[in-house]
Amino acid sequence: MKLNLRNLLKLGVGGWICWNFLALPGQAQPAPNPPCSPLTKEFNTTRQGNAILLGRPPNYRFVVIIPTRNPEKVNVVRQCVSDAFFTESSLGSYIQAGAFPDRASAESLSWFLRSRGLDARVVYF
Repeated sequence: MKLNLRNLLKLGVGGWICWNFLALPGQAQPAPNPPCSPLTKEFNTTRQGNAILLGRPPNYRFVVIIPTRNPEKVNVVRQCVSDAFFTESSLGSYIQAGAFPDRASAESLSWFLRSRGLDARVVYF
């Protein structure tokens, strides 16, 4: 399309600007997910005497999970939550990022992980 005043009026200036912006070579790519330094708090381990237990304590019903069939993805999640682990249940396979006694705490971790590009969800067990 030849760019002259008549065609600019047909497209509208806004349409022309958008069309030309989309046609530019070397478009800017979306920013990568921000790096994730491991959180200092552990969300999946508890100490009982000399033993360290991995998993969900009975009264911690809200669990942050990342659904996946790929156990290797746990290494990506561990960049954010050092004690995350891969597990399976009747829900399917997933990575457990943390367990909490209240929904607000679970949603906070879920939001943090989603902001890093992970498909984190809160489930109630």
